[in-house]
Amino acid sequence: MKVSFPAKRIKFVAIVCVMMFAVVAGKLFYVQIINGVNLQAKALSQWNRDLPVTAKRGGIYDTQGILLAGATTRYSVYVRPNALTDAAKAASLLSARLGLDYGKLLEKISRKGVSEITVAKKVEKEVMLEIQKENLDGIYFTRDTQRYYPYGDFMTQLLGFTNIDGEGQSGLERYYENYLKGVNGYILTESDLVGKELENGQTAFMPAIDGFDLNTTLDFHVQAIVENVVDKAMAATNAKRISCLVMNPENGEVLALAESPSFDLNNLPRDDVAKLLTYSKNNMVSSVYEPGSTFKILTSAIALEENAFREDHSFFCPGYRTVDGQRIRCWRSVGHGSQDFAEGVCNSCNCVFMDCALAIGKETFYDYLEDFGLMAKTGVDVSGETSGLFLREEAVKNVDLARIGFGQAVAVTPIGLASAVATAVNGGNKITPHILKSITDFNGNTVYEYKISTEKSKISAETSEKLRDLLQNVVEIGSGKAAYQAGYSIGGKTGTAQKYVNGAIAQGKYVSSFVGYTFTEGVKAMVVFIVDEPVGPYYGSIVAAPYVGEIFKGIFDYKNVAPVYTQKDKEIIGEPFAMPDLRGLSVNEARNMLYSLGLYYEIDGEGDYVSAQLPAPGATVDKTVSVLISV
Repeated sequence: MKVSFPAKRIKFVAIVCVMMFAVVAGKLFYVQIINGVNLQAKALSQWNRDLPVTAKRGGIYDTQGILLAGATTRYSVYVRPNALTDAAKAASLLSARLGLDYGKLLEKISRKGVSEITVAKKVEKEVMLEIQKENLDGIYFTRDTQRYYPYGDFMTQLLGFTNIDGEGQSGLERYYENYLKGVNGYILTESDLVGKELENGQTAFMPAIDGFDLNTTLDFHVQAIVENVVDKAMAATNAKRISCLVMNPENGEVLALAESPSFDLNNLPRDDVAKLLTYSKNNMVSSVYEPGSTFKILTSAIALEENAFREDHSFFCPGYRTVDGQRIRCWRSVGHGSQDFAEGVCNSCNCVFMDCALAIGKETFYDYLEDFGLMAKTGVDVSGETSGLFLREEAVKNVDLARIGFGQAVAVTPIGLASAVATAVNGGNKITPHILKSITDFNGNTVYEYKISTEKSKISAETSEKLRDLLQNVVEIGSGKAAYQAGYSIGGKTGTAQKYVNGAIAQGKYVSSFVGYTFTEGVKAMVVFIVDEPVGPYYGSIVAAPYVGEIFKGIFDYKNVAPVYTQKDKEIIGEPFAMPDLRGLSVNEARNMLYSLGLYYEIDGEGDYVSAQLPAPGATVDKTVSVLISV
């Protein structure tokens, strides 16, 4: 009897068979082709055990090739429990050589089902060799590296540091991590399923590729000068923090950067996270502050470029200006009287700069601020940079613009201000602050070289030259006299600004600063020096300018740039004399006496009679000293 199947059933069965074949074929294609590499890798990992070979981290060098951050070879010690023939003997050896607890180590290396156990890292070569010569089975070594800083507490915030695994966490270490870290290698050993090395197995070695070296614009010797001066200023002022930047204003090369308090990069305070984060922060690029009178450099440049006033224009300062119904005081409450623009800059008269800002106008003023680069980050090549803070242009009223003109109602980064001032005094060329000069590989080949580029700003060369004359005048006869160095051309501006906490003035807390520069042949340098919350005298002319003068003097000596003395130097310095006793004199009497002696002075307080003075009566001084009288 024949059994017949309907054609539809046969067709259905055929389709099912084809589909099953397709599924099987698809699975084979996925396993062998698409996922083949992954499965091979898993199989390889099951039949092989690998140990890492850490790449040597690239070095960081100053402009003359002095090593600032290096890496020394260390070793990691591993144990493979399945390969141990005598766990107790291995634990005894390792605990004795590495200073570990014998019992805990024995328990650790006796575990089953574990391929490798890391016993210790950063082991010195001598210790590794002592362990190796015992030739015990199951103990292995790989090369490791450890970061070290030859000069310890030196460029701490700028260089930054690495974590325990050698990864950059801050500063240059973090910014250039991808170049410095290199590529790790490994040692691959054939083993069985339980991780025991095969007797006739093969061992493959993939060498590490060492990291690249950074060659920077930093100058070790300039940094040493700055570090010493910053420490000296910290001891004298008991400030909360002191920061200093030295940069070439013509091309933006950063020569030095120092901050105090700080810490030794070889001995990080890892057990005090708050201290580690606070002291490692690079405030020159990561924090904003109200610049005060140093900002008047930029207002001056804009006013000159825009011809906001006639050269013979006379400004009158009664000690205040009333703008939008608000009375804004000049720092000198009794006023400066009548003065031209040059005298106003030298006197740092707030009224002059309020008049300039209002004459320039909001739209034009903000156009220049953007052109100076203050509205954005400078692009300096170090981690953590932020940008300045400004009121929205459409929200700015005349009273706000007046305050901005003399450095209030704005917040800038020190690096941003340095970049803008450099543009204003270098002929009007925009610059980008930078630290990298070139990158070289492990064979010494240059793989990258920084290309310096400049762009013209709104400030003309003529305006820049006029501004330099005005700022040199400030150092020779104005508030910056303490920065003066006979035989050299130095210009600059002091700044003293009250600090704000939660939107309100913090009584007795100030940020004092000085921005100075020199284009003396052989030395092109700009110094930004910031003293945060000094105790006692707080004027920039007294707690910042003298230290900038010391830094310039140190750089001139280091560069072997001899002074060129003129009759003008003799007139500025004068003959040494004994400081008179001003105590008990009326403010007017004290002013007249100091004026007759050619001394610049600051007045602290609102009284009518002098109660204290600095320098003390009888101290030997010359005409470059700045005097503080308390009333």
